[in-house]
Amino acid sequence: MWLNCTRTRVEPGDVEKVVKILGGDASLTPIRTAPGFRDLYLIESTEVPGELLSITLWESAEDGQAYLASPECRWVTENIQAYLVRPLERNYYTVHIQTSEVEPDLGGQTGRR
Repeated sequence: MWLNCTRTRVEPGDVEKVVKILGGDASLTPIRTAPGFRDLYLIESTEVPGELLSITLWESAEDGQAYLASPECRWVTENIQAYLVRPLERNYYTVHIQTSEVEPDLGGQTGRR
């Protein structure tokens, strides 16, 4: 399994606007139906308000990279760009151990296909 971790920062007052964009159907439907998609987490720091991590899990690096290069992913990036106070920083990881199959709470929408 492969993991993409995207880190950024927005003004604390803009977090809900960004969450609304990222949690909307225009963002979630394409990623949930992308080949190899496994899971998604959007996390805000409890120590640095407005610091966000988007973590996506994929069956393979090829699947994750294909989504990141897709027009759907570009649409998401373009639609949150105005709120960013720090550029997106992407880091990639190989998952060696996974202990849970728990689905995240995505505003009442499932993270699985």
